[in-house]
Amino acid sequence: MAIVLASILDADWSKLADEIRDVDRAGVDGFSIDIMDGKFVPRTTFGPKDVSDIRNLTNVPIEVHLMVSNPENHVESYCDAGADQVVFHIEAANDPLSIIDSIHARGLRAGIAILKETPLDKLSDDVLKSIDALTIMAVTVGFGGQKPSSETVQRIIEIRERAKEINPNLFVVIDGGMKPDNCSEFVQAGADAVVIGTGIYHASNYEEAIKTTHQNIDPNEPVSKKRIEGLLAIPSKNRSEK
Repeated sequence: MAIVLASILDADWSKLADEIRDVDRAGVDGFSIDIMDGKFVPRTTFGPKDVSDIRNLTNVPIEVHLMVSNPENHVESYCDAGADQVVFHIEAANDPLSIIDSIHARGLRAGIAILKETPLDKLSDDVLKSIDALTIMAVTVGFGGQKPSSETVQRIIEIRERAKEINPNLFVVIDGGMKPDNCSEFVQAGADAVVIGTGIYHASNYEEAIKTTHQNIDPNEPVSKKRIEGLLAIPSKNRSEK
């Protein structure tokens, strides 16, 4: 099985609180918040206050995806804003192991993201065995609505093979180009979660879009439940009864 994370990048920002609540009620497993600084990618999006506000609207897990330069300067504020999993880009980090340790020290899950253009050997074994999650980008970062790269499936397979011995519980997320009707092949290759933006937020019926996605990522797929439960079960100090 796999889970669905909704990317709020493609929500209607003019009524974001309603968009969060509606997708939460529609059955999404969690939210992914893309933090862009206008430097690492050519857009500027959300800040720590936005993450804190979203945390107050939902009790499902929140992943913060830092698409920023010098992530070590941003990790602390986003950890404290209410994230359950903080992901940063290997391409932007001078000392990824130090950043991973900083996230873990705050009791949160640490993840690395890798651009579709970056060779997988950019991820050292030390980094791979230290992280809880790996986000494999399937599109050029910064913009929604793209089709996933044809190389993504093979990249998932390669990472799963590498992680088999050094980090068998690695949680693999596919981000970019995911739709309710095209994500099954990525899950079959070994992904544990798919991030969906326009496929949910541009759908006429959020509940139907999420239901279709869950059906297409086959709940009987023989993927380790432990990897998935690692995110779903983590207790966030920032959650409260909504």
